[in-house]
Amino acid sequence: MPEVKIAFCIPTYKHPHMIAEFLDLYAAGYAERNIDIYIYDSSPDDETKQKVNDCQKEIHSLYYIRIPEKINVYKKIFLIFQQYQMKDQYDFIWPCGDGIHYPLEAIDTILPQLSLQYDMVHINATDREGLGTRVYEDRNEYLSDCAWHTTLLGALLFNCSTMLKDVCWKKYEDRFLKEGYLEFSQVSFYFYRLLELPQFCVKHISGASLCYRSKLKKRTVWYERFFKVLCVDWVNTIETLPDYYTNKDMALLKLGKYSLLETEESLLQKRIDGIYDDNIFRQYKNVFPKLCDIPIDVLKKIAYMTPEQVLLEREKRVGKWQTDLNSLGKKYDGILIYGAGPIARRYARFFEVQNISFSGFVISAAKENTDLLMGYPVYGVKEIISQQKNYGICLGLSMEYHQQVKKVLEEAGMIEQVFFDRELNEYIISEFVP
Repeated sequence: MPEVKIAFCIPTYKHPHMIAEFLDLYAAGYAERNIDIYIYDSSPDDETKQKVNDCQKEIHSLYYIRIPEKINVYKKIFLIFQQYQMKDQYDFIWPCGDGIHYPLEAIDTILPQLSLQYDMVHINATDREGLGTRVYEDRNEYLSDCAWHTTLLGALLFNCSTMLKDVCWKKYEDRFLKEGYLEFSQVSFYFYRLLELPQFCVKHISGASLCYRSKLKKRTVWYERFFKVLCVDWVNTIETLPDYYTNKDMALLKLGKYSLLETEESLLQKRIDGIYDDNIFRQYKNVFPKLCDIPIDVLKKIAYMTPEQVLLEREKRVGKWQTDLNSLGKKYDGILIYGAGPIARRYARFFEVQNISFSGFVISAAKENTDLLMGYPVYGVKEIISQQKNYGICLGLSMEYHQQVKKVLEEAGMIEQVFFDRELNEYIISEFVP
């Protein structure tokens, strides 16, 4: 196919360090790959603008667009859809949050798969259900499988000639840029707009390493309003879609199940943070079954806990993890943490803090010149087998890598030695302070 022209568009507000991080890491590589970068900035100062200006001296396909501070991020996204102040005609518009990064290796995976036959291209680095790389031509199936993941700003590329052409933007903005729909206004646009197209074709690209969240990115800006956003805005967004969509129940459930209310541990943390309590439970108890698999009695129990009880419950869970992991080490020749990235290192620090003994790290294939990590040895799976060592393996990975790694360990005959606890994983990734 001919090379496509892409506008990679980042709405931002008072995050100059994240913009600088992105530009330092990727601006030159994106330019080499024919991707123009647009920074839509509504910050009250010029710090972000200055960082972009400095980079523009070397990168001529980088553009800065000042947006009035009073315009919120949701309106900015609609302006991006309308190619506001863009310089050229593009084939695809790619809006992306300022804390989401697509490394150059991911770009090189994505670009060859783009085609103007697709109305949208969906990049799913988590792929919680193992959908794989495929093409969707059924709108209901796409809603059921993927609506929850379309909430990630950065997951979708939009075909300018189909999705974004001849759109009545005022109709969409008047209807969805308002209370009760605002947080997912762009999702409403996607699924209404898809029904206006004579045909429907979305390419779904699955890949565990396609994107990651910047370390500078803290919690979502609406964390304090978490339950209102999930129980009101998300429910309104999905339930008010046209009757054509018949898989709304699954679309509703998956955002909570796979992202926002995945485990009891996540709920405990929200109780500790003071955003979940008995008032929230009473307000939304009839909605929760639509949004998560956590039993209603557990939701109620945690809601009525005192802060002291929640902390005690957390300590009990940490104690159970400690006991389970120490038992694993005694059953085998020791414990190895699978992985060598930031999450594996967090696991190692957690083990050190909790006095859980471990022997080092293991990766799929030994890397050259990787002898020690945090002072511990790093082994390859084949190396462990050749040494006839029988280690317990604790997966120190993000969720999207698990199936891939389990397959590697299963092929090596080591699957019975694997330890993984989803709540521990969430705690270490999101809440554990090294």
